[in-house]
Amino acid sequence: MADPSIRIWSVYAGLIMAWLAVAPAAAADVASITTPTAPAPVSAPPPPLPGQAPPENVLGGSVASMPGEYSYNPSGRRDPFSVVLKDSKTGEPNQSLPPLQQLSLTELNVIGIVWGGFGYSAMVQAPDGKGYTVRQGTRVGPNGGAVSSITENAIVVQERFTDVYGNKQVREYVKLLHAKEGSE
Repeated sequence: MADPSIRIWSVYAGLIMAWLAVAPAAAADVASITTPTAPAPVSAPPPPLPGQAPPENVLGGSVASMPGEYSYNPSGRRDPFSVVLKDSKTGEPNQSLPPLQQLSLTELNVIGIVWGGFGYSAMVQAPDGKGYTVRQGTRVGPNGGAVSSITENAIVVQERFTDVYGNKQVREYVKLLHAKEGSE
């Protein structure tokens, strides 16, 4: 049995011989592929006849006067940089929602918290001076927030949302009970 290192060298020698036999033919094919050729001359469109309007391209604009020159006529086309999806929040409150869901959480003031037979209840005041009673589970704010708990001196509102990565998140807002006016 022959030495394994001699076998490996004989295989390498055979591969090199085969490559040397094929390389010149392959090089000729590659040279024919990569050799640049001159582009075919572009003939200019015929000039318009006297009394005729200049020809128009497919998009409706006039054809460029020289080959390689480009002009763009945006008339009748949409702006490519405009927002495609409009934001549903236009700044005006949705009139079909209850009053507490039309107001932002920053606009509400907690003016009183009461303990009763059914647990804590809180009274919140809107900017227009109207008061509303809220309990645990009451929907508050335009982002679908709900009162999660009421303590002796605050209410906690939770808003569930999806972040930019698609993860479900919970944002908590704590609205403290305002101190009595005139107290120090």
